[in-house]
Amino acid sequence: MTEDKQKRSEKFLHRELPLFVFFLLLSFVFWYLNELSKELQGTINYPVRYINPPKDRIVTGDLPEKLEMDLRGPGYSILKVKLSGSRAPVVIDFSKVTPRRIPGTMPRYYLVTSGLINSFSKQLHADFDILSIQPDTLFFGYDKLVTRRLPVIPDLHVELAEGKKVIIVTEPDSISVTGPQHVLDTIEGINTKHRSFRRMNDNFSSKVPLEYPDYLQTAQKRVTVEVTVKDQQSSYFGVKQSREN
Repeated sequence: MTEDKQKRSEKFLHRELPLFVFFLLLSFVFWYLNELSKELQGTINYPVRYINPPKDRIVTGDLPEKLEMDLRGPGYSILKVKLSGSRAPVVIDFSKVTPRRIPGTMPRYYLVTSGLINSFSKQLHADFDILSIQPDTLFFGYDKLVTRRLPVIPDLHVELAEGKKVIIVTEPDSISVTGPQHVLDTIEGINTKHRSFRRMNDNFSSKVPLEYPDYLQTAQKRVTVEVTVKDQQSSYFGVKQSREN
């Protein structure tokens, strides 16, 4: 190929290739829009929220945060719900469902999710069908919601100089905690977040957050921890404290 022919060929490619790519993309768009107008089937993991347990009761158990829904309908509708950035969760309202009790000493219940399809379709304003929901059964329990006063347990590690002793107390030394009765009946108290202090010779105090699971509520989020450093042997107060010579 002569140099002149090679230049003409390269010029042709530079001019025609973008046009070819444009029409290829345009063909793909028309094909995709045509596919979206057809009835398709797809799966989506959708967030769920649980509300309105019986009065003075709390729902216990490992209920899922998302449910897997098998959908069938126009492709654009399924694509729309899949691409929605911030999804408002579907709601399971315990005041409007009738769970079945599992025989046994501890009251346990189950709910078949196929019975929630109509409710979810209305909440989603769906123009598609929800064929099934996974898991197909939700297991949970109800527990009495109670309030107890529990001790605050300081979780501090204080490194001391040789011959020093430490006394650790919290203010307040106990707090009101609200949660499931079976949980509050089995825990010793509410821990502070772990803190370490190195080579302390003087008394000091510090605001420390409390650590507890989300299903518990406390009257306050932080307590004041007061640390007294002494020379002579003294009693230790608090459950979790450390000494290092």
